[in-house]
Amino acid sequence: MQPPPSVSMPLQAEAACADAQLSRFVEQVDRGFRRDALESFWDLEAEFRRFIDSGCLGELLNRELEKLTANPSYMGDWRPKQLVLHRGRGFALSIGLFDQAREYIHTTPFFGMYVPIGTESLRYDLYRLPADYRNDVFDAALRLESAGSGTCEPGEVLRLQADRYTYDFKIERPVAVVKFTTAAFQNLEWLFDKDQLQARQANDSELNWTQLRVAAYILGRLAQQTSLEPLELLSTHPHHAVRWAAIQNLGRLSRGAALDKLESALDDVHPHVRQAAARTLNQVRQQTPE
Repeated sequence: MQPPPSVSMPLQAEAACADAQLSRFVEQVDRGFRRDALESFWDLEAEFRRFIDSGCLGELLNRELEKLTANPSYMGDWRPKQLVLHRGRGFALSIGLFDQAREYIHTTPFFGMYVPIGTESLRYDLYRLPADYRNDVFDAALRLESAGSGTCEPGEVLRLQADRYTYDFKIERPVAVVKFTTAAFQNLEWLFDKDQLQARQANDSELNWTQLRVAAYILGRLAQQTSLEPLELLSTHPHHAVRWAAIQNLGRLSRGAALDKLESALDDVHPHVRQAAARTLNQVRQQTPE
């Protein structure tokens, strides 16, 4: 394998400048963003604009491309059509490509600031969430309310106010977008039909929550006693779907432990867990001889 070409001094200086701009932005976010007060996120718009205007994005992408081409095993922090530039305590900075419209209107489980870069604008339709919307309790009867449309020009900041609105981006040509977002503060990402504006389904808003549920089901099917403690721990997880997956699969390891958790789940804070626990206990009692 040929060694990678040496980096010239001007390029080294550009790389150092890009690192300095990114480090400065992260430092300012760490100082100004209070995770226990999500509204403080909006106070960082000026810092976000300053970072965009610093001109370091191209160099940060250039270095990522260099790593990808120089080392076949290098993965970076890539997600589908998105490069994460930094993942901090309660926030993330990334560059994404919006190249096609979505089939459904998706809620946004985080606060965000989006800036389109290049020459393309970011157009969107805006929808108001229902007054009785509760993110963690899916209700197929709920509908969105149209709240107009808008256009975010290149270099402008679009604020995604996920506690009140959701956005349907209208993609005619690919748009590169710099995304500054909080961590998800809502458990679910809802999908609404574009014609009727009615709720269709809800998915975990964080990938690791889905992974925990999958892990719970696999542990249940392996049915090894060493998995008893991990499943009992998952049964107290903040996400109701993870809790219920753990409780369901405890029954494959220990009937007694599962019954105890089901009894406790009758007082769970989430109605779906309470209802499922009641149904399951009723089925168990009907199958148990007197």
